[in-house]
Amino acid sequence: MRELEPSTYRPFVFAVIEDDRVNVTIEVSEENYQADRAAGIDEGDTLKPGRYKMKRGGFLARHPESELKEKERA
Repeated sequence: MRELEPSTYRPFVFAVIEDDRVNVTIEVSEENYQADRAAGIDEGDTLKPGRYKMKRGGFLARHPESELKEKERA
């Protein structure tokens, strides 16, 4: 029987520090980062420990034509 490689599947774990429904700040702990690395996830495929500020809904703000296509389908 062929031996399977261990899965690198691990849900991305982070804490929400601030969320005003437009902007969100998340924090990745050193502990969760090390758990990702121990699970075999490449360094470039996960966020390093620290806080990250992001904007919600940025895709449609950058690509308003996508919203038009969605309305045409309805």
